[in-house]
Amino acid sequence: MRKIVFCLFVTVFSIGFASAQSADLGRLLQERDQLYHQYDSLGREKNALFGGRSKKDLQNMILALQRIIAKDNEIIREVRRTSYQKESNLYGQSRAAGDRIYDLESRVSALTSQLKRRNNELADQQAATADLIGSMRKLQIGVMLLTAVIVGGAYYMYRKRR
Repeated sequence: MRKIVFCLFVTVFSIGFASAQSADLGRLLQERDQLYHQYDSLGREKNALFGGRSKKDLQNMILALQRIIAKDNEIIREVRRTSYQKESNLYGQSRAAGDRIYDLESRVSALTSQLKRRNNELADQQAATADLIGSMRKLQIGVMLLTAVIVGGAYYMYRKRR
């Protein structure tokens, strides 16, 4: 019973934890999307003298790309952390399930041996009952013969006196 409650607790906790992790991952993806839009808008700017990109525009684009790469690295770390935690949760759940299976198998084994023992006891009692029934029939036959001898003897005595 405790293991079932533990499995349920782990499952509920991991679901709540997974939703919190997906919220973190969603936030990181939104931040990356904003950074990409900044980079895109910087790419459209042309502030040079003849309508091209200036050195400052290119530096801003490089800086925006560096921020995007840093955010991508954060996202990758979060995904790895999430997958590691999911794996560890699955390992814990599979271990709990394995323990539960082992417990159930041992209970089945114990109940099987108990059933065999009771079947043997029942067979012994049936054999003893059969012996008692045989003895009782022999006793009934003996009582009937004795009664017949007594009644026959009494009848013989009654006839002899008369």
